[in-house]
Amino acid sequence: MAKTYDYLFKLLLIGDSGVGKTCVLFRFSEDAFNSTFISTIGIDFKIRTVELDGKKIKLQIWDTAGQERFRTITTAYYRGAMGIMLVYDITNEKSFDNIKNWIRNIEEHASADVEKMVLGNKCDVNDKRQVSKDRGENLALEFGIKFMETSAKANINVENAFLTLARDIKAKMDKKLEGNSPQGSSQGVKIMEQPKKSSFFRCVLFGQRSRADGSGVIALVSQKAAVAPGRAG
Repeated sequence: MAKTYDYLFKLLLIGDSGVGKTCVLFRFSEDAFNSTFISTIGIDFKIRTVELDGKKIKLQIWDTAGQERFRTITTAYYRGAMGIMLVYDITNEKSFDNIKNWIRNIEEHASADVEKMVLGNKCDVNDKRQVSKDRGENLALEFGIKFMETSAKANINVENAFLTLARDIKAKMDKKLEGNSPQGSSQGVKIMEQPKKSSFFRCVLFGQRSRADGSGVIALVSQKAAVAPGRAG
């Protein structure tokens, strides 16, 4: 069955418990809001396919539990992540302070070039605000990452945040592919078939018995064989 997308991006939502990660995820994936979510146990994910620059991008978004006792579970899910949303609650000072701890976690476990964004969630509850927008912007600036304030309840900036992160990941991938291309042209993630040449490589696996301990050693040998030109008839 043919793929229905051009790119697959794995995204993570990271942050303390209760900051609204699940609500943000549901607002983006299902355009819904439910204030009665219980704390996420373990890890769950949603999928949504979006279109950017004429390409279909499948976003696999993982909702990670924020509690300390689950941090060993979420650690494994940093691997392979291409984008990470660091979420805090603007009405909860401690959740904002812990963003630096989550960034350290990312630096330790995630890929070095993972795209990151800081989200100050629940910006609709301005009368209970404990963290100013300036502080959020300055924190993001300190680590060289983007920042937005969001509200899953009022549907503020949620869509914009995910699409911005996806666009940044796509731009980074395209740039990397362009740099690796001999012609210097970007062709998305499509792999073009190489033209046939007059020579080919054959990979041969063979076993070699070790004299020292008798254990089997597998070696990979690349043999180049030139194709003889056809005789003139």
